Amino acid sequence: MLSTPVLVTIVSVCIGFVLFVLAASGARGQWDKRLVIGLLIAAVLCLTAVPLSVALSAAV
Repeated sequence: MLSTPVLVTIVSVCIGFVLFVLAASGARGQWDKRLVIGLLIAAVLCLTAVPLSVALSAAV
């Protein structure tokens, strides 16, 4: 069975990937730039900050 930190990391990366693809689609579709930038920032946070913080807290 997978532990909680592993599940949080997997879910976070999946959400980040979906947000990144959504932001790319919005950029091609001429969506509002603030929305696209917000989606990109959220994707980067889900792909980097959340897994890194989970890994650092699980190692302690």
